[in-house]
Amino acid sequence: MKRKLTICLLLALMCFITTAKAEDEGGLKELNDLSDTVFQMTRHSQYDEALQVLGYFKKKMTHVNSLSGAEVRQVTLGFNDLVRVLKQADASDTEKIRAAAQFRLVMDAMEDHSDPLWGSLERPIMATFSALKEDVSGNGSENFNEKWNEFISLYDLIYPSLTMDVSAGQLDTVAKHIEVIEQDGFQQMTKGTKLERLTLLQQDLKRVFDKVERDDADPSLLWVILTTGGIIITALTYVGYRKYRAEKKKEKKREYPKSK
Repeated sequence: MKRKLTICLLLALMCFITTAKAEDEGGLKELNDLSDTVFQMTRHSQYDEALQVLGYFKKKMTHVNSLSGAEVRQVTLGFNDLVRVLKQADASDTEKIRAAAQFRLVMDAMEDHSDPLWGSLERPIMATFSALKEDVSGNGSENFNEKWNEFISLYDLIYPSLTMDVSAGQLDTVAKHIEVIEQDGFQQMTKGTKLERLTLLQQDLKRVFDKVERDDADPSLLWVILTTGGIIITALTYVGYRKYRAEKKKEKKREYPKSK
């Protein structure tokens, strides 16, 4: 009798766990869909409506229990940043779209699949290296700075979502390469050394993207990201953009936690 009761209790517990897991996965998918809705609304300058959806998102998130502490912090950081930018009167349309796109990419990376949206940025990101190497070979520093800004603009955009899928070690390696290239001493290096540094960064970034299964990119998201990136590159000079990035980091006073 006791044995039958124990078996029944175990079966009931298994059913409860299975049901809870299914509900949790459904809740995570709903959050991902909501982030896409917010992104689409922001694209069309429907900022008040986007904020209303974010309010609903916040309520729904409290019912999803499968997220780790690091994941909750990442979502919360992106959520708060997006709400702040959408409410900020002097924030440009470009800033709002970028914040919405970044949040969309983070939520997409939350879902357990092998073709995250951030992978759709492989082509434009990796394509910048051909131009960078050509400029180094031809000593075109102005074009180099412009192309480097383009690369950094796109990489900064996907970085929070990368922390969801890529190991901290890989991201640290990429960060060290970027730091070397952004130092003033990089311009004093020989042509061969510059090309070597760029190649190392290119190879490590390729390893990051290699884990993504090749799939069709979200055309609307990719188009907006590329357009937004182009706007930023046109609007800001090299020195101005570096100052812009530094101020943004100082303003946030925090760093996205790495989940791996």
